[in-house]
Amino acid sequence: MSAAVSAGAGRPLGIYTKSLHAGGAAKTKSPAATAGRYALQRTAQGLLWQKGVEWKEQHRTCWCCRSLKRESGSVGVFRNADGSGSSLTGLNRCGEIWTCPVCAARICEERRRELSAGMTAHVGNGGAAYLFTLTFPHEADHDLGEMLERFANVRQRMQNSRTWKRLMQQAGCVGRVSALELTISQENGWHPHVHMLVFAKAGGLGEGAPINEHGDLDSPEIAELRLQWVNLLLKVGFGDRSKVTDMMKHSFNVRGGTKAAEYIAKYGRDERWGASSEMTASYQKTGAAGERQGLMHFTPFQLLTWAGNGDAWAACRFREYAKHIAGKRAITWTPGLKKALGVDSDRTDDEIAADDSRLPEQIEVGELTTEQFQTVLRRARLPDFMRYVADATCQADIDDYVNAIASIAPTNSGAVVIRGAFAGRYAIN
Repeated sequence: MSAAVSAGAGRPLGIYTKSLHAGGAAKTKSPAATAGRYALQRTAQGLLWQKGVEWKEQHRTCWCCRSLKRESGSVGVFRNADGSGSSLTGLNRCGEIWTCPVCAARICEERRRELSAGMTAHVGNGGAAYLFTLTFPHEADHDLGEMLERFANVRQRMQNSRTWKRLMQQAGCVGRVSALELTISQENGWHPHVHMLVFAKAGGLGEGAPINEHGDLDSPEIAELRLQWVNLLLKVGFGDRSKVTDMMKHSFNVRGGTKAAEYIAKYGRDERWGASSEMTASYQKTGAAGERQGLMHFTPFQLLTWAGNGDAWAACRFREYAKHIAGKRAITWTPGLKKALGVDSDRTDDEIAADDSRLPEQIEVGELTTEQFQTVLRRARLPDFMRYVADATCQADIDDYVNAIASIAPTNSGAVVIRGAFAGRYAIN
């Protein structure tokens, strides 16, 4: 088997993603999850900060949740009624789904709801949703930037091909949603792949029942699409003739029906395996993926877990990832599809991340003054504060926490508290 597309046990990378997790038990929501995202955010900020570079030129994530909005005089503190999490309002946020675990969680939840609404409407009208997974042969020494450029090129060529257009028309395709995802292993390096949800008519690809327990589909039409994909991969230099057998087996996969619904959204607000959208799952996977050796793969946020524990390889790889993924679109709907499916949300990632609207399950605990917020940040206690406040009941609890840590020597040189100063996007008051 080539180094291209194996994830252990003969499973293709990016297709059976439960292999990314140690065990397969359902996750439950907890204050630790919220705290963990803030801890990983701080790790990302440390990795992305460039010494000697003007603050306006630093990566946007470096300033996320470290300054107050212009209209904010304090930081609002909220918790979930069941004690399962907490949140802050009044802060500037970066809106970076690729590099910020805190913003990614917010953005992914809205994208999950959009996809869920679209799928419900389409299937309710008798349609079908097919989940395509497209990948290519890759090895540890392949340059990530070059791979992403060529991968985008081959996907465009696929969608412009006569084969694709003919079979999509035959399938009654009304549109697609594509999600770019990256994982990495030490043995095989970076693994970019795309999950594509194709909205079509039932039986549009000529498929029968799933051919295995994973819900994989096959038919002459799917086989023709697979052959077209592999031929295009060869033309752009992904793989060679010696790897064709593996490429035919692992680089192109189609699922449908129930399995597509299950796979497309593993995580919602409660972070359980569910039925809304794998298209958004990878951007918020933060836990340890298991052993780092062999073919175990990690998401970028899982790299942050290792980097936060001092792993130099993980730190280097996250920086590399952040450099090359900048500006790439994570989730893309074909023009007109949202309208066709009755999905009326059209907010940008920045708008979603900046939304401080109170959710039904949230209870207001109190607020942090600018000085209190600075006290928490300078002592690197924000993750711990988020865990603590999930069980807090009133302003006095917040004040007690801040007073308790005030005597601790600051570990950071200073917090960004100039209202409106954020990653060069806002003028300093």
